Amino acid sequence: MSVATQSRVEQRPSKYPFIDALRGYAVLLVITSHTGRVFAELPYPLTKLTNFGWYGVQLFFLMSCVTLLLSWRSDEAKGRADPIAFWLRRFFRIAPMYYLAAVLYFIIATPPSGFDVRQLLASFLFVNTWYPTWTPTTEGWTVVPGGWSIGVEFTFYLLFPLIAFLVRSRRGVILFCAFAVAAGSLANPIARDILIDRYGKVATDNFLYFWFPNQLIVFALGTILYRILTFTWTHPDTLLPRLARRYATPILLGCVAACIVTTHVPLPERMPPALLVVVPRFVAASLIFMVFATTLGNAPRNLFNNRPIRLLGKVSFSAYLLHFAVLQQATAMLPSIFNPHATGWTAIGTCLALWLFTIPTTFVLSFATYRWVEEPMIAVGRRFTFGRGRLAVAAPSIP
Repeated sequence: MSVATQSRVEQRPSKYPFIDALRGYAVLLVITSHTGRVFAELPYPLTKLTNFGWYGVQLFFLMSCVTLLLSWRSDEAKGRADPIAFWLRRFFRIAPMYYLAAVLYFIIATPPSGFDVRQLLASFLFVNTWYPTWTPTTEGWTVVPGGWSIGVEFTFYLLFPLIAFLVRSRRGVILFCAFAVAAGSLANPIARDILIDRYGKVATDNFLYFWFPNQLIVFALGTILYRILTFTWTHPDTLLPRLARRYATPILLGCVAACIVTTHVPLPERMPPALLVVVPRFVAASLIFMVFATTLGNAPRNLFNNRPIRLLGKVSFSAYLLHFAVLQQATAMLPSIFNPHATGWTAIGTCLALWLFTIPTTFVLSFATYRWVEEPMIAVGRRFTFGRGRLAVAAPSIP
C-alpha cells in the first residue's frame, strides 16, 4: 500500500459498524452450531446445516486480523505502534472475562475428572492448544468451553507485531500466505505421525484441527481481506467496489447459499498435504466469508448490516463465552421444553425453540458483562499502557 493510500485509510472513522455486524454473524453461527449439537437425533440434513456454524470461529479470526491491522497501521502513522502496549491491551481485553468464565463453568459444571492444575495453567496462560492433553480433545476438563479458539487467538497476538511488519506490502502478504499454507500442510502430517500412536486417531485429528499451524491460513487470508478492503475504500470508483455496492444483496445471499452448499461437499477438516488440490472446509468457509465481508464493507446500508446484529457483535466475546452456559442450563432446568432426546419433527421444533431462547438470553447476559467487565478492563488496559514511550515502526511500502 502506498503512503498516500495508507493516509486516506487512516482518515476513515476508527469505528466500522460492518465489523460489529460480521462479529454478530460469527457468534450467531457458533450459537447455531452448539444448539444443533444438543440434539443427538436431529435429522441429518439439519445437523449438517447447523454444523456449518462451527466455522463462525474462522469469521472471528478473519475480522480479528483485519481490525488489528487497521489499528496497528493507524498507530504506526502516529508513531506509537508499540508491541508491549499491544500485548498488554490484548490481555486486558480478553483475559478478565475469560477468567471469569472459567470460574462460572467450574461452579456450574464441576469437572468430573477433578481439578487439574496443569490444565488450568495451560488455559490461563493461553497455551491450551499447544499440546493434545492441554486442549483437551476427547475427555478431561475443559476450563472454558470453546477455549481452544482463545488459545489460537492469543498465539496470533503473540506473533502479530512481527506479522504486521512483514505484510505491509503485496509481496509480504503473498509470502505470508505461502508460509501459512506450507506450515499447515507440512506440520499436520508430521505431527500426526508423532502423536497418533500415543493419543489415538480421534484425539490426534481433533488436536490437529485446533492447533495454530492449521489455523494460521485463516489469519493469512485476513491479511488479504485487509488489503482488499483498504483498496476498495481508497478506490471506490473501481470495478470491485462498484459491483459490491450495486449488487450487494444478491452477492450476500449468494454467500449464504454457498455456505449451505459447502455443508454437503466432502472436504477435509484440516490442512491436507495436497492443499492446491483439496481445500479444507474451514478454508472454503473463510473464502466465502471474505466475499461477504468485502461486500458488506462496501455496502454499509445493506439490510444485512442491521442494528440488532451489530449489537450482538458488540458483545460477541461475552456471548461466545456465555452461550454454552445458557444452553446447558436451559436443557437442565427445562428438560420438558428443551428435550435433548427429541426425535424427528419434534427435534426440529425443539431445536428452533432453544435457538430462539438462547440468542436473546445470551445477549442480555453478555450486554451486562460487556458493560461491567469488558469495558472497565479495556479502560484499565489503556491506562496501564498510557505514557509508554512511542515506538515508530513505519517502513516504506514495497509494491
